[in-house]
Amino acid sequence: MKKIFAVMMAVAFVFSVAGIVVAAEKAAAPAGTPAASSTNPEAPVVPAAPPKASKPSKPSTPPKAKTVKVTGTIEALDAAAGTFTVKGEKGKLDLKAGKKVKLGGFKVGDKVAVKYAGDTASSVKNVAPTAAPADPRTPEKIPGPAAPPAAPPAAPPAKK
Repeated sequence: MKKIFAVMMAVAFVFSVAGIVVAAEKAAAPAGTPAASSTNPEAPVVPAAPPKASKPSKPSTPPKAKTVKVTGTIEALDAAAGTFTVKGEKGKLDLKAGKKVKLGGFKVGDKVAVKYAGDTASSVKNVAPTAAPADPRTPEKIPGPAAPPAAPPAAPPAKK
């Protein structure tokens, strides 16, 4: 029983190695030629069909990068060149302004919210500084200055 199991494992190993070798040969062979090794050397070789002519299309564009939003402070700004650096929570980002982005109204130190994909910003907006939180109490409930203590009542007049 052990010998049969050992023979079966050896055969499975040989087939797995052979499968890997055949796959590697097919991958290495040029697209127009058949694989170099064949199980039947007398089989006729059929030439591969020529590649179909594809329709002329627009120039291929790289896939669009995912749009990311970051809030931070402008560290460096060159409005003429259209570049700026934003320091956010995760570090500094060097970005180029997109076609619709105008950097003229910004200065170093401004807090901004930037939407970008890759290294190009599609939107840059000022972030209003956060004001102190409003007091949730209504004006009626807010204690005012304390009134001076009332004078003690006058002593009753003495009887004669």
